[in-house]
Amino acid sequence: MKRLFCLFLTLALSACSGQTTQLSSYELPRSVDVTFSALLPQDTPAGEQIFLVLLDDVTGLALNTQPIAMHSTGEQSVSLKMSVPQGSLLKYRYMRQGAAGSANEAAADGAAIEFRAFYVDGPGHVAHDMVAAWTDMRVEQETGQVSGQLTAADGSPLANMVVVAAGLQTRTDPEGQFVLPGLLQGLHNVLAYSANGSQRTFQQGALVAAHSDTPATIEVQPSSLATVTFWLTPPADHTAGTPVFLTGNLDSLAARPLMISQADGRYGLILQLPTGVDIRYKYTLGDGLWNAEHLADGSFLLRQLIIPDGTSELEIHDQAVSWSAGSAAPIWFELQAPVDNLLAYVQFKLGDWSTPLPMWPLGPGHWAYRLNSPTNFAQMLEYRYCLDPACTVLDSAGIRSVEGNQPQLQEIRDVVAGWQSE
Repeated sequence: MKRLFCLFLTLALSACSGQTTQLSSYELPRSVDVTFSALLPQDTPAGEQIFLVLLDDVTGLALNTQPIAMHSTGEQSVSLKMSVPQGSLLKYRYMRQGAAGSANEAAADGAAIEFRAFYVDGPGHVAHDMVAAWTDMRVEQETGQVSGQLTAADGSPLANMVVVAAGLQTRTDPEGQFVLPGLLQGLHNVLAYSANGSQRTFQQGALVAAHSDTPATIEVQPSSLATVTFWLTPPADHTAGTPVFLTGNLDSLAARPLMISQADGRYGLILQLPTGVDIRYKYTLGDGLWNAEHLADGSFLLRQLIIPDGTSELEIHDQAVSWSAGSAAPIWFELQAPVDNLLAYVQFKLGDWSTPLPMWPLGPGHWAYRLNSPTNFAQMLEYRYCLDPACTVLDSAGIRSVEGNQPQLQEIRDVVAGWQSE
């Protein structure tokens, strides 16, 4: 049985090394067992290892992944039992590993699977999944669809709800309507949740036939709100007064609310958050990836919070260990720009352009930003300066780059002569 103590924060978190560190006053609900059973495509090569890969949508779905080996239960079937806190909403996908490399699962039309979702609201649940294809092995298969409407308890339509089945996802329109095409023939788990946590997670099986539509009318119950006070003790080497944000998987947390610096060196924040909803969060000087908190061994830390139903107030005391990841030194970015600009942003590109991060004002036309992590990248890191959080007004000099994985602090001093619209 797998215990996911390396991914999910409990009262005393063990960083996969047996060493226990007190990182939070909050204790998760009791753990329950859940089984994942998957049918594989007929052309899956024999003898290759299948993994269930747990995903982290706060750091990034492609980044802080946790592959867990599954065991064979038949010629083209695999299974895995694990234990997770009751109330967890797991996001995951399947991966195949062979001598030639790895391949993620794909939809029936060959499109990549971003994530599957399964809600563990009690013990003994079994997720029955069907893998349509692998990204390196396209097959033609007949499919059907699920369509329907999501409504609130009073019958009003629910817009912008996320609906997931077999790794395919969509959002409901203003009338609460949705369509999920491209599903293999068979039984699928249909899950619906709200990105802002205002509604409870809904989950139910749906039987799909080829070239047919399975109707689904779903009534979702509202979530209650609790007043949650977060108290953060920053790392020992933290520079007092540096802006600290809280980020997470709810819309309100994705906005990265700013924590308030306290006289005793801690940071505080009061939020209204839904009860009974799986909340993943972390503390950061940037976003979920850049300058986010890490464990002592350099690995990412993702915290989990499931507020018990009936809770009206909750106080959480958290300890951050480090803003750094590994031995690579930080990079200091210092910017001089026209003095009439009130705020400047820096945006990094490691694969794709990430969230523009507000720089720290040092004086008129003078900003800085210290990148603590990750700085252990092998390739050159591209970056650019902007005037707005959407990066539509850019540094006229264009894209710059810096080398990472250096043993000593790098100090980059840039000058922007002017700005231009993208």
